[in-house]
Amino acid sequence: MEVRAEEVAAAVGELAEVLAERGEALDLAYRLVGHCARLLSASAVGLLVEDARGDLRLLAASSGEARVVELFQLQNDEGPCLDCYRTGSPTAAVDAATLQRTWPRFSVGAASQGIVAVHAVPVQVGGRTIGALNLFRDHEGPFSSVETDVAHAMASFVAVGIGQLEASAQGERLREQLQEALDSRVVLEQAKGVLAERHRIHPDEAFAQLRARARTERRRLREVASEVVAPLGRARGA
Repeated sequence: MEVRAEEVAAAVGELAEVLAERGEALDLAYRLVGHCARLLSASAVGLLVEDARGDLRLLAASSGEARVVELFQLQNDEGPCLDCYRTGSPTAAVDAATLQRTWPRFSVGAASQGIVAVHAVPVQVGGRTIGALNLFRDHEGPFSSVETDVAHAMASFVAVGIGQLEASAQGERLREQLQEALDSRVVLEQAKGVLAERHRIHPDEAFAQLRARARTERRRLREVASEVVAPLGRARGA
């Protein structure tokens, strides 16, 4: 796949804008995985980060396939992304045979979603690995050197964004803010689903609407998403 410099520049510009505004970690994460899926030859992208207990959890995913693969990996405590996080080094498998040989349980879940190759890049803050950016493929073969460089650059944006949290919140407070972002993901996914069904639009467009509203009203994504989901909760309780 050819990586277009102008498209990378546009993505970098948007992410830099979020960082300059000290935007939410959740917003940055969703934009980042979306850009990776569009810019690189990855069929799905997921981002895992530590929660308040130091356990890895899914913060953002570009598709349902990515969510399933990431969750399968965490449930089985096995996979390239976990190895990447634990070693602090990039981890890759360029074909289904390598996946099956190295991570047999993970390969089953990956195959069920059509994933046959993966490249994981560590997310590091202050010399410590706090997560992994994971690029999944539905076709075999390695990523090009240019794609690998872009993936590392994107992981660096996540690190900078989380580093900003660290600059304004020390120790346990930083973990609390990351935990809040992780908890907000569930509500955000629900809100995306509600808007997508209501307006017959793609979930990406639903997310764009939520993000635009939050920005216009100078509110947090979770607050806006919670308002969208709230009627469902009242309906169930009725």
